[in-house]
Amino acid sequence: MNLRDIVVFLDVGAASEERLRLATNIARQHEACLSAVFLQDDRMAEFPSGLSVPRLGLMAGAPVPIATEISRTAIHAETVERRFRDCLHSFSGEGDWYALDRASTAELIALARAADLIIIGQVNPNARPAPAMRPDEIVVACGRPVLMVPYIGSYAQVGRRVLVAWDGSREAVRALNDALPVISDAEEVTVTTVRAHAKDSERDHVSMNRITRHLTRHNIAVRTEEILRGSNTISDVLLSRAADYAVDLIVAGAYHHSPLREALTGGVSRGLFQHMTVPVLMSH
Repeated sequence: MNLRDIVVFLDVGAASEERLRLATNIARQHEACLSAVFLQDDRMAEFPSGLSVPRLGLMAGAPVPIATEISRTAIHAETVERRFRDCLHSFSGEGDWYALDRASTAELIALARAADLIIIGQVNPNARPAPAMRPDEIVVACGRPVLMVPYIGSYAQVGRRVLVAWDGSREAVRALNDALPVISDAEEVTVTTVRAHAKDSERDHVSMNRITRHLTRHNIAVRTEEILRGSNTISDVLLSRAADYAVDLIVAGAYHHSPLREALTGGVSRGLFQHMTVPVLMSH
C-alpha cells in the first residue's frame, strides 16, 4: 500500500525547508510523484540557510539591482523551486511546480483534492502576513489526508512510532484509514481513547477491539490505552502521551464544529493544530 501522488506546500520561511525534506523522504520511500505548491507574497523574508538568492541581474548588458528586473516574489519562487527540483533529482522523482498567490484558495483546494497526501505547515503565530486559509480549513475543504508539520523542530521521517487518537467517530475512522500507507511499517502504534467519564468505558470497548483487530490484519503492531482526562483538555492529554511514547506522528480525525460546539467540547482539533509538538495527520 503505497502513496503515489504527494503535494507539499512551500514558502520562503525556514520551516518550509523541513517540510520539503520530510516530503522528499516520504516520496522516496513510496516511489511517489512529489509536487509543490509555492504560496507566494511580496514580503521580504529571510531565506533558510543553504539557499542563496541572486543579487544582480543583467539588463542591456549592464549589471543592475535585481529588483529592477523582476519582482521579489519571482526571486523567492525561483529560489524555492530550484531547491525543490534538486530534491526531486536526488531520488529521480517526478512532480509539478505550482506558484500560487495566497489568495488563490479555490485553485489551492483543487490541487489538494487531486493528491494522496498533502503536507502543510503549522501556522507560525508570529508570521506575517497571516495565511489566507488556515490549515484546519484546508483539511475540511480538500477531503484528503493532510500531514501538518510543526513550524519548530526537525522531522526527517514519520510513521515509525504512532499515536492514534480514537473515539470511534467517522472522522477518526477516516483519518486512520487514510494513514495506513504512512504507518504500514510502524514499529509500534498506540491507539488512545481519552474519556471524560469512566462510565463510557464499556460502551467503547467493542469499537476499540474491532479497530485493534483491523490493524493487526494489516500486520501493524498495536497496543491500546484508555485515559480519563480529568481537568485537562483532550488535546493536552494526547500531546502528553505522544511525548511519553516518543512518537513521531499523531493520527486524528479533524472535527468541524460551530464556535459554540468547540467551546463546549474543548476544540480537540484546534488544540492539536495550535500546540502540536510532532507532525499530525488529519482527515475530515
